[in-house]
Amino acid sequence: MEIKELVKQRIDEFFPQIVAFRRDLHAHPELSGQEARTSRRIAEELEKLGIEPHVTPEKAVFGAVTGKGPAPAGKYTGVGIRADFDALPITEATGVAWASTNPGVMHACGHDMHTAMLLGTAMVLNSMPEAFGGSVKLLFQPNEEGDGGAENMIKAGCMKDPDVNAVLAFHIEPGIPTGYIQFCPGKMNAATCDLDITVEGVSCHGAHPDRGVDAILAASNIVTALQAVVARNLAPTQPGVVTVGQFHAGNAGNVVAGEAHLFGTLRALDMKTMAKIKEMAKQTAEGVAAGYGAKAVVKLRDGYPSLENDIELGRRLQALAAELVGEDHIDYMEEPSLGADDFAFFTQYCDGVYMNLGTTPADWNGKPQALHNEYLCPDEEAMKTGILMEVMSALRLLA
Repeated sequence: MEIKELVKQRIDEFFPQIVAFRRDLHAHPELSGQEARTSRRIAEELEKLGIEPHVTPEKAVFGAVTGKGPAPAGKYTGVGIRADFDALPITEATGVAWASTNPGVMHACGHDMHTAMLLGTAMVLNSMPEAFGGSVKLLFQPNEEGDGGAENMIKAGCMKDPDVNAVLAFHIEPGIPTGYIQFCPGKMNAATCDLDITVEGVSCHGAHPDRGVDAILAASNIVTALQAVVARNLAPTQPGVVTVGQFHAGNAGNVVAGEAHLFGTLRALDMKTMAKIKEMAKQTAEGVAAGYGAKAVVKLRDGYPSLENDIELGRRLQALAAELVGEDHIDYMEEPSLGADDFAFFTQYCDGVYMNLGTTPADWNGKPQALHNEYLCPDEEAMKTGILMEVMSALRLLA
């Protein structure tokens, strides 16, 4: 039997268990940093397969499936596959029988699907170790929606013993139909940096503004001036974002505020551009504040690095996807996203590719489907496509 058909057969055999596991996770979602039950359930399922789970203090779980076939002859000897498993503070409204039983918490980003797919991949690979050499590292990651769990996993040794030199992951995408796989060659997601500005003025009576330094006036002009950081310091072809999302100041209508606080985010598709945005944002805030007699204290906290898919590995996986689902079911992102994903830490470590998986049936007539939405109800059949691609990617890269 051709290996692809054998893999499909195994997926069909294991699929009821995969769906049951996914529904269990969906019914018991846990927020970032609180994923104790989810972590425990993953470890239990790996133990059933005879795979030793390594659980970190942050609740990440990783283990390896070791092949018994010939040693890999190509560039890659160890393939890692990542699945995140935290949920969001959203009240579910889908009405499905396996809806969240945790009030105010929902798997509204598909991480339960990601995790169930990776468990399914582990089941299939574990049932056919003679089909590959090398190893496949199973990377179950918490806290993607929070401060980011990927970096902590890498520090905990998830990419070592056995070593990983190629890594891949899926994210569900309700914007494309079930059965489709979406690629983005090269730059895919932005680097992030948190912006925290305290504007220090001098408080006084609102009837005598000349006796103080108006922090609100200075801060308002900082917000406006920050928009020129991208518009007038980056080339029009060079994406970047400066967004101020919070503005807090003042305690009374007849008092000139002595202090104001601004909080925002900086985004760029590469680290060189991010460094420039950070420098200009700081200079702008300090300069504008000084022009009004105030002082701006600027704090910048780096978030995720930019996510850039390896071009050559991406070409190989695109060719494989075309074999598996057909060229007509391959989709390409029209442009990178200024959103962020901490899978970027993995792609900084070694060659990596992040793919999107279509999860909405073509004939869907329910509520509009979107990530981070209370009505998100991804098609479970899509997991078969995801598992097929994960398994076959590992087999092909480790040939």
